[in-house]
Amino acid sequence: MAKVKAIQLNNFRNFQNLELNLNEKTNILFGDNGTGKTNILESISLLSKGRGIRNTQISNLIYKNEKNFLIKSILDINRLDYELEVSTNYQDEKYKKKIKINNEDSNETLNFLNSKLSFLIFLPEMERIFQSSPASRRNFIDRLIFSYNKEYNTLINKYKKNILERSKILQNNIIDTNWITIVENEISKLGLKIYELRNTQLTILNKQIKSLNKLNNYKFEINLKINDNFFSPSLNLENYVSSLFNLRDLDKKMGGIKVGPHKSDITAQINNNFDATQLSTGQQKTIVLIIILAQCSYLVKEKKISPIILLDEICSHLDSYNRKILLDMINSFDIQFFLTGTEKSLFSFMSTNVHFCNITNL
Repeated sequence: MAKVKAIQLNNFRNFQNLELNLNEKTNILFGDNGTGKTNILESISLLSKGRGIRNTQISNLIYKNEKNFLIKSILDINRLDYELEVSTNYQDEKYKKKIKINNEDSNETLNFLNSKLSFLIFLPEMERIFQSSPASRRNFIDRLIFSYNKEYNTLINKYKKNILERSKILQNNIIDTNWITIVENEISKLGLKIYELRNTQLTILNKQIKSLNKLNNYKFEINLKINDNFFSPSLNLENYVSSLFNLRDLDKKMGGIKVGPHKSDITAQINNNFDATQLSTGQQKTIVLIIILAQCSYLVKEKKISPIILLDEICSHLDSYNRKILLDMINSFDIQFFLTGTEKSLFSFMSTNVHFCNITNL
């Protein structure tokens, strides 16, 4: 179980210096737009492996005219306190994120942190997730996989790197057939693994959502699936490699690769009747909150992981039904929550053990 007890920001985003002591249960950050509420959530998300909730270049996180940022935090992991530092390291003409725990940065120490620290995230753009691009839905599911599989981003990055390598080979006047065969074989292996992990993730969510509906009688039954003409349970390495070989001429003309998990979409069938694209913004938010609740249940009950929940600008379209789902999540699990909004009054429905912080006055 991991919880953030305190955080200190130096030259991070719009904060030159900021110190916050935090509640182990629910923390509400409120204030005017542009005061840095989301920046604080981002700093918390950077305590773990990855580039945080915005997936931003490290150089863009540094306060104007400064050279580095520093995030210090006290983490409570299984009732023991750890001092955590996240800073910038300029190397090979680019910035990299550096993490230390109790002033140590060994692989063993970082692996320990990654095994204990996990995040589930809601961002405002998720309110229209089923009417936005397929990439946004893929990214949403990929974040859920990453919440318990810290090597997943490495897998995605390797896949993208090999796609770019294949495109470069195809643009040459004389194609190195041996090299492109090796690259296509690697793309196929990685692509199959991504398909497998995403399909497993959707199966997990569908199962958890059904269990939640039995307990809470939510008005939406949700069935998530991969929408991809290339993908099927019978897809194997030989078929994948053969498809890439046959697409070489087309891909050379058009660029990229026309098949693979980077072309997939994620669909949601509602009440076995209609697609989630037909839902209102508030109803789409309901679906996303139920999915996050389902993932939280899976992490806590089956993976024995206690995620930290980051909910940015959560109060828009938060009708009584969505408030119920949010409260179900908060009341069901002994985990830490961070919520942001423009006004304290928006959170009047919250119960006890809530810490309010007015970011405007900092």
